[in-house]
Amino acid sequence: MTDAPISAEPRHDADSPAPAFAGSPVMLQYHEIKRAHPGCLLFFRMGDFYELFFEDAVAAAPALDIALTKRGRHNGADIPMCGVPVHTAEAYLARLIRAGFKVAICDQTEDPAEARRRGNKGPVRRAVVRVVTAGTLTEDGLLDARRHNYLAGIAEAAGEMGLAWLDLSTGSFALMPTTENALGGDLARLMPGEIVLPERLLARPALFELFAEWKPALTPLANPRFDSEAARRRLESFYGVRALDGFGNFGRAEIAAAGALVDYVALTQQGGAAYLAPPQRVLPGSVMQIDAATRRNLELTVTLSGERRGSLLATIDRTLTGAGARLLAEHLAGPLTMPDAIMARLDAVAFFVERPDTRAALRQRLRHCPDMKRWPPPNRGSASTACWSTGWGARSPPNCRCSRAMAGLSRRAMPSSSTSAANCATTAGARSPNCRRAMPRRAASPRCASATTT
Repeated sequence: MTDAPISAEPRHDADSPAPAFAGSPVMLQYHEIKRAHPGCLLFFRMGDFYELFFEDAVAAAPALDIALTKRGRHNGADIPMCGVPVHTAEAYLARLIRAGFKVAICDQTEDPAEARRRGNKGPVRRAVVRVVTAGTLTEDGLLDARRHNYLAGIAEAAGEMGLAWLDLSTGSFALMPTTENALGGDLARLMPGEIVLPERLLARPALFELFAEWKPALTPLANPRFDSEAARRRLESFYGVRALDGFGNFGRAEIAAAGALVDYVALTQQGGAAYLAPPQRVLPGSVMQIDAATRRNLELTVTLSGERRGSLLATIDRTLTGAGARLLAEHLAGPLTMPDAIMARLDAVAFFVERPDTRAALRQRLRHCPDMKRWPPPNRGSASTACWSTGWGARSPPNCRCSRAMAGLSRRAMPSSSTSAANCATTAGARSPNCRRAMPRRAASPRCASATTT
């Protein structure tokens, strides 16, 4: 990984003059865009390739195992260059993200023919359309179907600490209070791919050792982005509400962390619409607190060598869908502590244990279901995702294979308890009806009218 700043935050230094660059109009355009995105590799679209130049090319070429070439000269020296085809860029992007890089995708924002009609008035217009980071992945090719990909945020306000986390590929969003002593265990339970935090926390002596362990995942941002009042307004604007009270009784630190995450998502998606469910508060003490060292030795979800194979999760996982696998991992990583919740989960398990025919029928139908949490991708604005954008992801399109399959399973076979039914659905890997509780509902899409909820 490069030694450049690890923040993905675009920089607009109005007070400092831009350095003078000599070269072609395209290279001048490149330098202007690159200067606004320090700490990111710049995928610069040129025709059918994404090209990388200068230090980006030098860093990316060995990581991608591609040839480092040159294009023209700058200040008397050859300009290093490497590139990848646009149609296979996702595979190369995955390798860069796994290597710890952040990548700014700079696309052509006008047709080359239109640029030619403008005459000799500069190169084809280009702009960064997205910043890809480890915690903001949404493409199936970049994600592990059986693991969550959490983006976590840590904040401090009024002498308290708050932790928030979201999975942009599913829209799940949760927050909870934490402490300096508990933070390590909380992060070990979530295993986020990226952690955003205020720069001032990096100077906290009590957290030096913890942050050293998570250094590759850290993305420090400017302290003002974690202001709790600004975060509250940001969340209210995002969800279109006047107050957050309907979502839960959140502390200032929790709101600051959650607001910073929403801000960071908007920053990386470059204004693109992102789906996030209303934030859910995890009650303090509702899951077992296991410190990081104990968790490693227990090998709950990964072994001491960091592999899934050989862990407790790999041994007992018989789920058929990605959503079910992720839910099982979540249950193992955070054992419940509240008796009512434990009994509800046991009731759901007992229901299917006592009804082998129903269990077999449900498993057979689940074999034909796509990943309902990640399908269709919730942050895409196409007509196929109308149900996600208008119904908080509670319904599937009527032509969804899973909707047709689940419609054939008799509702009379399900538990009478709504709580048990919700847990049965999530245990089986389907979206829980309970996830719609207390959510603000938007007008349903006409495409959802005949859909079967799952």
